[in-house]
Amino acid sequence: MKKLNKIVVFALTALMTLSLVACGSKDESKGGDNTSDVTYKTSFTYAIGGSPAYLDPAIASDSIGSYVLNQTSYPLFQLTQKGVEPCAVSDYTVSDDGLVYTLTLKDNSWSDGQKVTAADYVYGVKHALSIGSAEATYLSWITNNLVGAAQYDGADVDSMSELTGVEAKDDSTLVFTLVKPCDYFVSLLSGGVFYAVRSDYAPSGDYTYAESADVPTSGAFKYSSIDRADKIVMTKNENFCDADKVTVETLTAVVMEDMEAELMAFQTGEIDYATAVDATTVTSMYADSDNLDIFPSVINYYIEFNTREATNTNPVLLDVNVRRAFQLAINRQEIVDALAAGDAYYPLTGFVPEGITATEGDFREVGGDYVTYDKQQAIELLAKSGYSKDNPVTIEYYYNQNTMHDTVASVVKAQLAEVGINLVLKTGDVRVFFSDRDDNGNYETARGAMSADYLDSMSYLDMATTAYQTCASWGDETYDTMIEEANKLTGQERIDALHAAEKYLVETTAQVCPLFGYQTVCLKPAGMTGTINSAQGNSTFWFVQVPESK
Repeated sequence: MKKLNKIVVFALTALMTLSLVACGSKDESKGGDNTSDVTYKTSFTYAIGGSPAYLDPAIASDSIGSYVLNQTSYPLFQLTQKGVEPCAVSDYTVSDDGLVYTLTLKDNSWSDGQKVTAADYVYGVKHALSIGSAEATYLSWITNNLVGAAQYDGADVDSMSELTGVEAKDDSTLVFTLVKPCDYFVSLLSGGVFYAVRSDYAPSGDYTYAESADVPTSGAFKYSSIDRADKIVMTKNENFCDADKVTVETLTAVVMEDMEAELMAFQTGEIDYATAVDATTVTSMYADSDNLDIFPSVINYYIEFNTREATNTNPVLLDVNVRRAFQLAINRQEIVDALAAGDAYYPLTGFVPEGITATEGDFREVGGDYVTYDKQQAIELLAKSGYSKDNPVTIEYYYNQNTMHDTVASVVKAQLAEVGINLVLKTGDVRVFFSDRDDNGNYETARGAMSADYLDSMSYLDMATTAYQTCASWGDETYDTMIEEANKLTGQERIDALHAAEKYLVETTAQVCPLFGYQTVCLKPAGMTGTINSAQGNSTFWFVQVPESK
């Protein structure tokens, strides 16, 4: 996910020294002083860029679903601008061997008044397992890490007698036991597969239960009505542990897939907050206003090459010289300039974007540049394979359309033509595009972008492994082995292995073409405070405050 002129430092290596605070303590992210004379709006409406998946936390794991679940769930940890921070956890310890995590929970209640207990988090893990990896995208965070979990992928909850990797010692003590040390396990605990789930509402293997607005929630808001194709209305959860800091009584998420429609809705006051807008347009339109909300995120934008013989339909892409020439022919600064959004974008020369801290500093900065602009070398590499401007090679580029993607495609097409690559542009409806790319491997080259699922470089580097992909279209056995071996290591040895893997993926075998990283650009009402912005590029509105217009 990843991209900044001012680098956001996520101090993962200092997690054990976090100063944990109890629920109800003062936090600058939770808005201003309610004792002031300012009157705040009691309703807040924001737009999301599409229809979310079922609102079971193991299913609704994409950015759109997160914009809803962020408001109604209370995770163990959160990914914020400061890094990985405790949320439902008041304290935790890690055993000397790095295998046992003991968490003490804050005192919180479900929206129906029942206390949230460690057993609810245990059931959340079991319920995610019962759904299975075919539906629960990030189930591997459980099956790869918790003792006894791997055998229960898709199993009935009642059969999980040997799942000892998660236990409730009492109502407020939750224990995770790992099969091997995982340097970033606390970051994984921010994910939906680790959310608390009520066993009396969520049957084993079923995620459709979450369609009902009657399902209790653990966050600052509860559901009032759910229509995933139109809007989701939420109201304040009076039983939330920090309910006294929640100003908004009614929170509404409106589905708006079209960026221009969302911008217009913001301008007319139909929505208070726009989450999916064209950065080029709004950074110019609102350059000098308090309405522009730009915050650091860990996000990359890249072009993926289909390099697997089983799915490849253009044999020229199996030639590493052609792929490397493709990379080197692109002037990334020209793309950033064409997007014309100030500091919101930056050229990216590796696959892992800026903003992830490892043992030695920012992972991207330490890793260096694996691909740069070198037009002459691109021409020479193509010549080795028999191609030139007079005898160009034709490659198809597939993407879903919007202003940003169109701009990128246009610039890249023109640049590649200068060295002897004829880029044929193909567009598709967003749903068809993602199905073709991710589910079927039906592409030659394709647009890609990723926001950090968790704050570790592995969040990106495992994407090219065979195990990660629904339909393996890039990566190779050597890369699979490099990542597998890196997962056996800890500390600096692990980081060194990941740098080597990234270099192999980007530079040595040229299986992906990084383009740029970027920040999140949204539109907000003047004077708004209290949002908790995530490194993933989304926000939590528990404590949002919007002054009433005078």
